Amino acid sequence: MRNVLLLALLLTGLMGSAQTSITNGNCKAQFKYAVNTQIMTLMPATAINFFDRSEGKVKQWYWDFGDGNTSNEQNPLHIFNHPIVEPNVKIDPYRTVSLTILTDSCKSFYSEVINIMDGTPYVNPVCKAGFKYYQTAYDSIEGTATVQLTNLSEGDSLKYLWQFDNGKTSTEKEPIVTFSIKQTENKVCLTVTGTNQCTDSFCDAVYIVKPIINPIDPKLTECQTYFGYSINYTIKTFAPALVLDFYTKTFPEAVEWKWDFGDGSTSNEPNPTHIFNLPILISDTQPLPSGDRKVSLTVKTATGCVATWNEVINIYMKEIPKEDPAINCHAWFKYSKVTDIINIPEVVAYRLMDVSEGNVEKRLWHFEDGTTSTEKEPLVTFSIFKPTQKVCLDIYTTESCTSTWCETLYISNIAPDTTYVTKPACSYTMRYLASFPIQMSSCAGYAKAQVYLKDSFIQADHYVWSTGAEGQEVKGLCPTRTYSVKAITADGCIVSGTFIFNSNGTVTEIPINWWISGTSGNQLVQYNVNNTNYTVEWRLCDGTIVKGDSTSIPLNSINCGAEDSNLILKDAAGNIVYTENISMKALLTYIDPKPVIASLKLFPNPVNDVLNIQYSGNSLNEMQIEIFDLTGKLVSNQKFYHVESRQQISLNVNALRKGMYFCKMIADQKIMGTEKFSK
Repeated sequence: MRNVLLLALLLTGLMGSAQTSITNGNCKAQFKYAVNTQIMTLMPATAINFFDRSEGKVKQWYWDFGDGNTSNEQNPLHIFNHPIVEPNVKIDPYRTVSLTILTDSCKSFYSEVINIMDGTPYVNPVCKAGFKYYQTAYDSIEGTATVQLTNLSEGDSLKYLWQFDNGKTSTEKEPIVTFSIKQTENKVCLTVTGTNQCTDSFCDAVYIVKPIINPIDPKLTECQTYFGYSINYTIKTFAPALVLDFYTKTFPEAVEWKWDFGDGSTSNEPNPTHIFNLPILISDTQPLPSGDRKVSLTVKTATGCVATWNEVINIYMKEIPKEDPAINCHAWFKYSKVTDIINIPEVVAYRLMDVSEGNVEKRLWHFEDGTTSTEKEPLVTFSIFKPTQKVCLDIYTTESCTSTWCETLYISNIAPDTTYVTKPACSYTMRYLASFPIQMSSCAGYAKAQVYLKDSFIQADHYVWSTGAEGQEVKGLCPTRTYSVKAITADGCIVSGTFIFNSNGTVTEIPINWWISGTSGNQLVQYNVNNTNYTVEWRLCDGTIVKGDSTSIPLNSINCGAEDSNLILKDAAGNIVYTENISMKALLTYIDPKPVIASLKLFPNPVNDVLNIQYSGNSLNEMQIEIFDLTGKLVSNQKFYHVESRQQISLNVNALRKGMYFCKMIADQKIMGTEKFSK
């Protein structure tokens, strides 16, 4: 009896670990297990075969499955019923399975914690605290500086405790802190606590730096762009559509292009071909939806200069409209830094000058902070903590001609700290306000999108709808149609949502978002699921059902033209919550495939502080960049996530000594290239 009691006490203390083994003789209990997929159950459950792998001449086996059931078989089969899912209640998917064996002279015990939802082993929770910071403001009059803390901690269900030198604390995930500029070094500590009370702490010094305004390189501000287009009659489409070939005119020559076609589609090609699908009318009495699409082109030159050109295109056109010289207009402006007025050191003043072509009757300036001006030569001020400022000018002439011109002003050469060595977490969701007028049957719906972090509203920018509309609000929604919206938060997270607009003015959210990426013939369906308890299954062309273990699947493996749904979404209990048939058949019947050849460009060389790497090719989930000195010693190793074609990556090499170095770039466990540079 005493030995049994002692064994029970030992087990009580060891049940928290994933595996436990106790032996009081020359034997050893051990087992393996595997999910049995052949057994079907009426209720959601997982059938698991257990296999005895014990050592010694075993005479008796005693199994305890952790759910109130036991067995004396050597190799039992047990069915674990799944927990009932209740609203706002977190389920426990883990059960401790134990095996006790007896021989003539030995007794041994072994247990293991198993996830009964999928038959996988238990993984101990790990907590790791970490953060970065960057200075966002410096006020010499108030004597304060503001610092944004970026959380890089790892773990599940984390709670945060920040401690600062000034005696203040915070429990926010990423607090903004104000320090006195009199103390240039401030100690900050972060303690995180996660699942099963795992905890970790990390401390670092936060340095307050007085900004230095560097002179602006005039080469960075001298660039212009414009685009034209023509109808492509060679590409045939199943559904009514307008196919346009776009071409660019940029001075000096551009190295990066970003197109936004106003219908939710984008491109990074210099001269893309785009298909504008025409709206499908259900009846002849339905009013014709607006055909205006705002097409935007933003280019970047080798010197870093950025220019933008916008134009509204009507997709119902049958031929390209010719410009009438009598009503021709072109918005232009110049700007110069003002040095003869007194400002605080953190503010720079600029004089903007409207030099547009045409008889300008009205003008409207747009600035990034949301302010506007109608003056011909407004005087504006910008903070040096935002190195670039986008300014746009709209003009309206006496001949009813309109034009828009946008420029990026380089305020200073202060480089913001935007390099992440780990992938930042995006935990935001999209919510909607919607309405539909009573007794209306046309497309008169309204919706407003808002970004939330749990139950807190978050300010976000660049709302873009699948209809081509920009901003939080969209009008002209049709009942039973599906719409999508994307927005960008202040920390760079892209938040998206998709819903079906109902005839009563409500929306039904679709819990999965998908989009197409890659080049023709090598396209992927990329997707993300809003609920982590949901799983994705795909129906392949041969009818096979496979589980979506990643965030993408080749388009040609599911794009078979069948009528069955090829996307199946299930909840934790295995119930189907959403299905969809993804088919690209209606887009076009011909496209000229152009394979993308990956290339890398490294500049400047020699380098002083910042080394730029420009990548061209297919999208990469991860890129690793390693820097070695001439002795072969690794002096820098960084990873970057979700790298797109034409993206420029900047590395801070200020800490490297003068000399020769080798830069190696790795993706998908393959070396993409090695370049030599000097400092």
